[in-house]
Amino acid sequence: MPHDERLEAAVLGALLVEANYVPDVRGILTADAFYNSDNAAIYEAICRLDDEGRTVDMLSVVRAVKDANISAAYVADLTQSIGTGVAVLNRARYLADLQTLRMLIVYAAELTAKAQSDNNALDWALSELDVIAGKAVCVDAARHIGDVLQETLQDLERRQKAHQQGECVGIPTGLSYLDAVTGGWRGGQLVVLAARPAMGKTAVSLHFARSAAMAGVPVCFFSLEMPDAQLAGRMLVGASGVDANAFRRGSIVSKDWEMIERGADDLRGLPLYLFDTPSISMPRIRAQARAMQRRGRCGMVVVDYLQLIEGSDDRRTVNREREVAQMSRAAKMLAKELSVPVVLLAQLSRKVEERADKTPMLSDLRESGAIEQDADMVIFIDRPAVYSTEPFDAGSRYRTVDPQGVGRLTIAKNREGGTGLILFRHNKSLTRITDYETDTMTTDQSDNAPY
Repeated sequence: MPHDERLEAAVLGALLVEANYVPDVRGILTADAFYNSDNAAIYEAICRLDDEGRTVDMLSVVRAVKDANISAAYVADLTQSIGTGVAVLNRARYLADLQTLRMLIVYAAELTAKAQSDNNALDWALSELDVIAGKAVCVDAARHIGDVLQETLQDLERRQKAHQQGECVGIPTGLSYLDAVTGGWRGGQLVVLAARPAMGKTAVSLHFARSAAMAGVPVCFFSLEMPDAQLAGRMLVGASGVDANAFRRGSIVSKDWEMIERGADDLRGLPLYLFDTPSISMPRIRAQARAMQRRGRCGMVVVDYLQLIEGSDDRRTVNREREVAQMSRAAKMLAKELSVPVVLLAQLSRKVEERADKTPMLSDLRESGAIEQDADMVIFIDRPAVYSTEPFDAGSRYRTVDPQGVGRLTIAKNREGGTGLILFRHNKSLTRITDYETDTMTTDQSDNAPY
């Protein structure tokens, strides 16, 4: 195993000579970084003394390690070749690198064994590699507030220019009023898009993805429910304006083919990438998104949907609620790590249908309250026409609305802006979505209405 006991002794000796370096070194090393067990015990004693606010010197450390059968002579020898603690931080970083190498060697051996006996070795490998990377502490991760403020002011200037030019500040959603309320999607955001089955989760998420791609933002769309050909077909129907039933049956005439070709040409050039792996875990989604970003192909991630993501293999120790919480947290960390918006679709519980008022609430998020906690924005989708054909009250902005061909987006949580109700129009097949105020969609919601 890679190690350097002389270097370990040098670091410990420097800490005994100049204890003011202890907090800095603790930001770099844990006791596991010391290969020699006696050295590890001495470092733990130094850290314990520091935690207790006691003086760290040779005498106090000798007393602290007495029970570990480490002699005073051994501790004293550590200081013999140390004249100053100036170089201790560089030496500590090197020890941390050696620790990482040892962890990788152990990881490689375990992976070899798992690869021969475990079909899910890839998921284990990805998650374990994240653990190792997380332990490889970067002492330079902290940034001075002045540097952060400079970036903040530059971003504010960019947003001001976008606002003055009437443009969306973030990534456009494809719905004007939603852009006005939210400012569009932004890097680092976790947006949870939740609904009961058949309410249009996939349709709305495809609209968001297409709108972002049309703005030049590369989108990675992970579909755990629909094959990529079906997703592309739905987008093609929406982009071309052909009848969805005719497209599904194959009863296409020459005029339809012309419309389909035009729609295909519009979609073909979009930076939209579809992943339709039916059983996939969050570590694998993260790995693929990172790989796509390295190639300049990931500026936004959509995952359809949370409850279908593959969870932990150990069902005995991890219940489903905890699994969902872990996935939700992983989605938030993915957004933060890649600095891209992650739109995560989620299923609502049946509580919605048991109430007289079918409007979804945050408590309806299925299986985990952690989803609400992790999300920067929670948006519910529902279609009033599913439950009633009677006009409904949509508030002061919309007043009384006929439910036919109308969907509702309820922003229930928004860390950076307002909440409220936003209506949109859709056709019968839910392949086309537009602003509620637009005149593009015809009153009968025909599938032949232009997109």
